[in-house]
Amino acid sequence: MAVDVEVNDSRNRESLRRTQRFVALAFCRADILFELDGSQCIRFAEGPTRGLFGLDTGTLLGRSFLEFLDERDHRLIKELFSATNNSGRLDDVSIRLPTNGGRVVDALLAGYRVPEFDNNLFVAIKVSPPPPKPRPSEDEKDTESGIFNKDSFATVAAERIRSVQNAGADAEVTLVRLDNLAEAQKGMDEESRSNLMGTIGQILNDHSLGGDTAGRIDEESFGIVHRAGVDTSGVGQIIENASKELTPDGVALASEVQTIEGDGKGLTDDQLAKAIVYTMKSFGAGKSLADPGTLSGLLESGMAETMKSVEIFKNVCVTRNFDLAFMPICDLEPGSLHHVEALSRFRGEMGLSGSPYEMIVMAEEMGIISEFDLAVGRKAVDLVKKNAASGKLPPVAINVSGHSIGDIDFVKEFRDLLLTATNLSKLLSIEITESSAITDFELVNNHIQEFRQSGFHVALDDFGAGAASFDYLNSFDIDTVKFDGPVVKRAYATNKGKAFLASMATLCSQSGIETIAEMVEDGELAKFLAECGIKFGQGWYFGKPSAKPPMISL
Repeated sequence: MAVDVEVNDSRNRESLRRTQRFVALAFCRADILFELDGSQCIRFAEGPTRGLFGLDTGTLLGRSFLEFLDERDHRLIKELFSATNNSGRLDDVSIRLPTNGGRVVDALLAGYRVPEFDNNLFVAIKVSPPPPKPRPSEDEKDTESGIFNKDSFATVAAERIRSVQNAGADAEVTLVRLDNLAEAQKGMDEESRSNLMGTIGQILNDHSLGGDTAGRIDEESFGIVHRAGVDTSGVGQIIENASKELTPDGVALASEVQTIEGDGKGLTDDQLAKAIVYTMKSFGAGKSLADPGTLSGLLESGMAETMKSVEIFKNVCVTRNFDLAFMPICDLEPGSLHHVEALSRFRGEMGLSGSPYEMIVMAEEMGIISEFDLAVGRKAVDLVKKNAASGKLPPVAINVSGHSIGDIDFVKEFRDLLLTATNLSKLLSIEITESSAITDFELVNNHIQEFRQSGFHVALDDFGAGAASFDYLNSFDIDTVKFDGPVVKRAYATNKGKAFLASMATLCSQSGIETIAEMVEDGELAKFLAECGIKFGQGWYFGKPSAKPPMISL
């Protein structure tokens, strides 16, 4: 009998030891462990809960797990818990935890169901160090609708689709186009536009996973991620009905809705995000998507289309089989011509589909934009050499991508090109576009100084469009900044806009930097900008792009 007791005690000690070992191993990955029943109430808790929530683990038992999450995450976590089946798991889902000290901290949640424990959900939470996946900030939201902007939506959508699929369920992406939305906003004041866009954003969020997985693709197109089986076919009609009292008389929104299967299995996270981006671009461009469409199928189609475009684009760079169009940039007050910007125009027979902007974006994404920047530079140099003797050609600004200006090999070849003739610096200048692509500020500034030391003026495009604009101003020694068109429009339309724009213009002026404003469409706006202290303007008020540069009268 004593032997049996000793054997049982030994087994119990070994069982306890194994349990302690598993718990210890779990804490290698997490700070707090929970077991949740079918009602999401806490059955077991272990970890430093007192330091985080001000409560011992024993006092958490029986309480709802959601009680200890930020309210903004309740709906998402409830949906993910509901989606989690016996074969699925949750991996590194970003959550927020209100602490005992009144702070809200970021954390990561992982979990899976255990059939042997009444199919309860076992959850691990890691609070420190900070989560490797930063939560999207308010800067990544569309300012009008309050939902994610295009870039951040693709990232968040991919993450949420992956979470649902890892949990063992299926996700879908629903795309919504609202025809006449841009037209409706033209006749609305700022408050009315805000009400309309806020209503649209709220309706889209209400139908999305977690109540916050909606994004704006472009001016009239939107997307939402949701679990498969959620009926979103009527979301367009709901928006149409809600907007009737908010839009001007005679302008009614007309919706188009299409749902795509979010089959991310077999795709890497990067491929999944790219598939979402391609789907959004295609829908926003009015292209018909396959029915029924899948993200993997659309990605395959998109890759084939992209590779074809890359081949054609590279040939265009070699043959220079494209045209330049010239848009005037004028002094705001006398209205006299100061210089022109050289814009690219692709020839239809080359087979390139999409606008010049779309082609340039594609080239940047595929890493071939430097080839095109060189081709544009060669065309511009040829033009200047041909017309320099007449004395009638205005200075020409050439666009150079932020990708290219950071490329050592490109800068050397481009600089050699500009130095092939004397006095080119009087008739050519450089305008850096897509500055968000710049990562090495010191290297880029060194490249900028190489051009400036050779006599070429350098301008920075899209100034004011993002929070990094002032970092650029502080990091780059440049001659000119060009205020982004939408920034100009917003400043003109708001009460505080004039003071905001004037302060930025003053800062530039005091730094010895000249200023240009885009999208100047009428005389009233030109006058407003001049009063703000901006020197030059570009827009249809001064002239549209033309095949030949306007010549200076001698």
